[in-house]
Amino acid sequence: MLAYDYCLNLNLIYWDEQSFAFKAGKIFDADKTTEMIYEETAKPLLPYAWQGNIGTLFAYGQTGSGKTYTVSGIERLIAKSLFDGTLTGERKIHVSIFELAGNSAFDLLNSRAPFMILEDSLGSTQLVGIQEHHVQNTDDLLGLVESANKFRQTASTERNDGSSRSHAICRIRIENPAPEAVEDGILYIIDLAGSEMARDIFNHATDRMKETREINISLSVLKDCIRGMAELENTGKSSKKPYIPFRQSMLTKVLKHLFDPDRSRGCKASVLACVNPSFLDTGATKNTLRYAEMLRSSQPTQKATAYNPAIPTTWSNKDLRNYIRIKSGNPSISPIDLAPHESGAQLLRLPAEDFIQRCLKSDRVTKDQADAFYAKLWKLHIDSRRATR
Repeated sequence: MLAYDYCLNLNLIYWDEQSFAFKAGKIFDADKTTEMIYEETAKPLLPYAWQGNIGTLFAYGQTGSGKTYTVSGIERLIAKSLFDGTLTGERKIHVSIFELAGNSAFDLLNSRAPFMILEDSLGSTQLVGIQEHHVQNTDDLLGLVESANKFRQTASTERNDGSSRSHAICRIRIENPAPEAVEDGILYIIDLAGSEMARDIFNHATDRMKETREINISLSVLKDCIRGMAELENTGKSSKKPYIPFRQSMLTKVLKHLFDPDRSRGCKASVLACVNPSFLDTGATKNTLRYAEMLRSSQPTQKATAYNPAIPTTWSNKDLRNYIRIKSGNPSISPIDLAPHESGAQLLRLPAEDFIQRCLKSDRVTKDQADAFYAKLWKLHIDSRRATR
């Protein structure tokens, strides 16, 4: 892709033309439909998330470059594809939609009620206090999207009369009800707030300027994470890993699965870099393409997790059963009753009450013994987390 930078010299009255080359996975011109963009960018993420992985699509670019229009069309097509029967196997679809504004997070399906974004003891991001809705068909999902849009924060800017002034995220959790299922798949559809140049905020009111600064700060952290991932790809095994600051903003906390060097789940991402064709926006266009190119070269890869007897999250079902058999006390808790198909990480996610009830299925096992084994497993997990930090 070529971007041309035109500079008007007012003294000599001539145009100074420079060209800049960027690599992109695919280029969509103005003649391409939303359906064509969907086929190339979002559609491949659906079967991936359907199988228990994490797919992420986000649109990035300056204010007024068409991000929200494109993402809205893609959401409609995703809603259709999830229920048209092309994806095989029974699944339950759960949806939450929220916005991130500065250091605050708001549930767009609960009248913008605030909620918290936290990291649990397993290193996974949790949305604490948000409402999640079970949907059974395309219309249900699109109805939620429409309801959420009514609460999204917008404002008039120099570039756009209805500019999105927050990052909007639609999170679709794909639950596999089969007992041997490994993880729920997750699909993120993210419409980032538009970045603005200094000249675009000159006439803004004080509160609007503060809002713009917060947006630009979160986008700056996103860029730092993208840059860190690109550097990580070029770092040798013996070299020091670059610092990736994904905990410095709400946005990158949500995107932790993309930027955590120690990720253990499969992740794929598609980035829509949206640009304005006007030569007046060449600077913003170059900036957008520069970071899109960087992210293109640093697609997240699933890290192979080697078994470690001191780290329960690395245990397969076989490893876990062996631990239960040896370490659960006398009489031994039945590994089949406690962990019929779970890995170590999955058993740690099991609610304490369910864990205890499974233990009590074993002959002569008391509640005190079950409680003690639960505490023993969790102590090992917490100690392993501290040791690896």
